[in-house]
Amino acid sequence: MAIKGGYYLPWAYRKNNSPIHRLGGGLKLAFLFALSLGAFFPLIWVLPVIAAVLAFLSLAASIKPWELLHGSRPLIVFTLFVFAFQAVNFFPLGINTEGAKEGIIFCLRIALSFSAGALLFSTTTMGEIKKALSRLESFLHLEKLRIALSFSLMLGFLPRIFETWEEVNAAWEARAGKAGISRIIKTLPPMMERLIKKAAETADALEARGA
Repeated sequence: MAIKGGYYLPWAYRKNNSPIHRLGGGLKLAFLFALSLGAFFPLIWVLPVIAAVLAFLSLAASIKPWELLHGSRPLIVFTLFVFAFQAVNFFPLGINTEGAKEGIIFCLRIALSFSAGALLFSTTTMGEIKKALSRLESFLHLEKLRIALSFSLMLGFLPRIFETWEEVNAAWEARAGKAGISRIIKTLPPMMERLIKKAAETADALEARGA
């Protein structure tokens, strides 16, 4: 889903016929999920390897690697707070070198995990993901638990969070709203309201279909 200037909404599907797009949904789901979890593996040398793999896959999917971080501003703010908390000694005031190192590693882990999710949703439709989960559910004989439906709904709602965030921020900027803490405080309530409304609409649609 593109908007003005060719900018894609965070975690939105990008229609293409690249080799990555043509891969099976189950394979992409498993591999990129493994990369996302691998970013939190204790060994630090894994991080540049995952970064290189994600960069290669994104280029193969005709996506610029840095575009995988579109929409990550709130996440960046959060990780910077974590970094500052770990890097600064308050009593006595000073720099915690070891804490700063751990903070940088944490920020990298979050960025890589976010990028893996962005690549998955940019190259895989929700229909593909649901089919892959349904096949796994059938293989494990768990049809009665309806895990595939629940998990696909959860995954499908993630891009809608970023989409709603972009909508609310666009409305804020259109009204000449300024950046800062006040922006976050005033945009969170309408964002949550829209998300709740969308969740209710999805539940009503499922109920109407007997789900």
